[in-house]
Amino acid sequence: MQIPKGITQKSNGKYAIQTMRSGKRLNATTDTLEDAIAVKKQMLDGSFQIAQAPNSITISQALATYVKRRVASSYSDNTTEQKFRWNCKVITDFFGVNTYLDDMTAAKINLFGDHMGDQGWANSTINYTSTILFNAMNDAFEREQMATKPTRVKHLSQQVGRIRFLTKDEEHRAIQWLQLSGHTDYSDLFLFYIETGMRKSEAFNLKWSDVDLRSRRISIWKTKTNYPRTIQMTPMAHDVLQRALMNRGNIRSNDDEVFAHIAERHFGRTWIKMRDALGLSHDEDFVLNATRHTCCTRLVETGTDLRTVMEWMGHATLEITQRYSHFIPKRMDDAVGKLVTLRANHI
Repeated sequence: MQIPKGITQKSNGKYAIQTMRSGKRLNATTDTLEDAIAVKKQMLDGSFQIAQAPNSITISQALATYVKRRVASSYSDNTTEQKFRWNCKVITDFFGVNTYLDDMTAAKINLFGDHMGDQGWANSTINYTSTILFNAMNDAFEREQMATKPTRVKHLSQQVGRIRFLTKDEEHRAIQWLQLSGHTDYSDLFLFYIETGMRKSEAFNLKWSDVDLRSRRISIWKTKTNYPRTIQMTPMAHDVLQRALMNRGNIRSNDDEVFAHIAERHFGRTWIKMRDALGLSHDEDFVLNATRHTCCTRLVETGTDLRTVMEWMGHATLEITQRYSHFIPKRMDDAVGKLVTLRANHI
């Protein structure tokens, strides 16, 4: 028997039916083609009733399964995992832990997006959270724990954020404040971030076994993109690690972590105090990630090609690195100078 339009056979031998009625997408799955044809007819004449999947689960159960799978396969640091779990909690707080997936309509999901927007959340956060919700529901649908295929929420437009980097004066004043406040170790970590461009989690997860002081190389294994990379130490970064090595004997922990003598939470609190002391409390972009922007910007300004900058910073794509391309005016001036010289030589 020929399979009619709107019906497809899945890899497990079952049949999926999908059609539109009154602007609403209807989905169903049957064991036989005959049943699929009958269900499609009901969809078209309006007699079809959406049934709950035999193994239907709640949104909290779907998220729990999805979280377990994603954390086990993707996330390499606690900070990213905590962010992921936090977004899942936001979802269950809105819909309720006992809401079944088959009750999750597109209209309700869109209301969730509107709610986040009303709370003042950034479009990128709304998109990220909505994607988690869709993926968890889609996984459940593939496991036949949801009767209808979930509708993907339309992503909101995201503006490219401001690239906030530190000026030489801001860097100098920050280091001076940290040292005068008795936070010499924090001053070294601050400088290390600028000199290496490492992410916060990458630095705090860095182990001495990842550091080769003789060849001046740092191997970064736990990364946001899950792709390890190796970077060369600058002289200042090398000096920071030398001082950290000298302090290693004072560390109570048995960990091999380079910055085990610095509490991540305390460093974050000190950053806020430093920001306020520098008169930058109004600057919402003056965050730790600005040190990473600073390193990337300076690499580009020195004429380092974008591919090398991408590899150094551990960017997932070259497109991300190209956001910094407007920091190369000197290279443009040099190019113009070379063209002028070339023309002069041909006259």
